[in-house]
Amino acid sequence: MPSVTAIRIQTLLWAVLGVLFLLSAPILWAASPLVLVAVAALGAGLGLVVEWAIRSYRHRWRRSALVGGALACTLVAAPLYWLVLQPALHPLAVPRVTLGDGTRQVVFQGMVHVGSEQFYRSVVYDMIRARDAGYVLYFEGTLPGTPEATAWLNAAVDADGDLNAQYARVAQACGMQFQGDFLGFVQRQAAIDPAHIISADVSVTEMYDEWQRLVAARPELAQAMAADGANAGGLSISRLLDIVSGLGDRQRDFLATACRGAFTMLLGRAESQNDMNLVVLDFRNRKLADRIAADADQDIYITYGSGHFPGLLEEMRKRNPSWQILSTTWSTAILPPDDAVGHLPAGADR
Repeated sequence: MPSVTAIRIQTLLWAVLGVLFLLSAPILWAASPLVLVAVAALGAGLGLVVEWAIRSYRHRWRRSALVGGALACTLVAAPLYWLVLQPALHPLAVPRVTLGDGTRQVVFQGMVHVGSEQFYRSVVYDMIRARDAGYVLYFEGTLPGTPEATAWLNAAVDADGDLNAQYARVAQACGMQFQGDFLGFVQRQAAIDPAHIISADVSVTEMYDEWQRLVAARPELAQAMAADGANAGGLSISRLLDIVSGLGDRQRDFLATACRGAFTMLLGRAESQNDMNLVVLDFRNRKLADRIAADADQDIYITYGSGHFPGLLEEMRKRNPSWQILSTTWSTAILPPDDAVGHLPAGADR
């Protein structure tokens, strides 16, 4: 006969296990009821196997099955909860930095390739205000290149075909927006007012030529890229996106929520050390700094990838040591979708 203390401890443990199961069940159900049933059944089976193996709880197979099922659901759901909560617990913040050299100002608005529609709308609003205040608008967006240069870039960044099309598919799968949709608006405005709205980026061909120059000076760069290409394998991003497109609405909605958490973590990390950064970051930073220096009489508002800012500021100070940070504000780039469905009062739609 177990003691009163043992009974109390067992009751507490069962209560904790029940709470864990109730927390994990909704997120597994959101993925699919079959996922919940499969994980619970797997856990129950493992519990029975353990029961049979250790024989310490003989004649208590129901308890072992319940414990195994609840623990399995908890263990599977825990990392999913962790991903889902990332945008709220550790939001991806991008900077809006105002720089001054004593005679003019440059505003750098950090961007991400894939983000929330609310974020891009707020950036467009700020750009319009800056233009009305007399700023020249610079925006990021590599210009097209030769087929050879385009093939090189796609291979270098592990893109399956059109890089922009792949970004757009990723954004759709994650319930977010592709920066290119935002750029489409800016590019249309640039065609109307080319003197004040400028594509301040290089072409893919220029990037390829710079890479060729670097490889000529450092042949080991080409060897490292070839080794990376040989090591790349497994399931491609395009194949994963094909699988996602075949899921049901409920599964896609669930995956989009988890995907936003994954992007929040990945984009929040510091830039990794990669040989391609010599071109993708450093080369473009130098060209952008040259353009800013050439427009010496203009206040400038720049929308560029957040990872460019440290290197860009360094390049700007090489050309003019007077550049100082005047202020910094932050925006959240990944937020839950703000889709809403309501109902008009009865008779209002007549």
